[in-house]
Amino acid sequence: MAAAAVALAMTAVPAVAAEKDGAGDRVLQSFAQCRAVADAAQRLACFDSAASALEQAVKTKEVRIIDKEDVRRTRRSLFGFTLPRVGLFGDGDKDEREEFTEINTTVASARQLDNGRVELRLTGEEDAVWQTTEAVAWPPKPGDKIRIRKGAIGSYFVTFSGKTFRGMRVR
Repeated sequence: MAAAAVALAMTAVPAVAAEKDGAGDRVLQSFAQCRAVADAAQRLACFDSAASALEQAVKTKEVRIIDKEDVRRTRRSLFGFTLPRVGLFGDGDKDEREEFTEINTTVASARQLDNGRVELRLTGEEDAVWQTTEAVAWPPKPGDKIRIRKGAIGSYFVTFSGKTFRGMRVR
């Protein structure tokens, strides 16, 4: 169990260290230094100390450990928002980064807005609220299937009831 936690920490900590030489980098460096200790008893004591420091850093929220599923879930929940690239959800390598270009789900609720636009709340998307940017004659009903896909230059297309409308995420 401890070896799995150390392995997880060694792979996850650099991805969440927000600044160079931050708490995550310091904790990871302490594990790397322990590997260089030749005497087995001293190496074990060093690893125990580094593990304790990691545990303390996690408890005080200086370091946060996330796995690939957490990153994927967070990226999906942020679909539709334009965020700065800060390296929190991967290093930007296209091979490792799963890019969400569309979501398929159902409508939790829909309400008509001014100028015929529609506000849509989606099921299972952690309070995601989308809005059409053009008039919709018949809004979808709760439970209707909906597809939202990424367009060019930050635009999005919302498809329901066999028709496609331009849209944007508002929350």
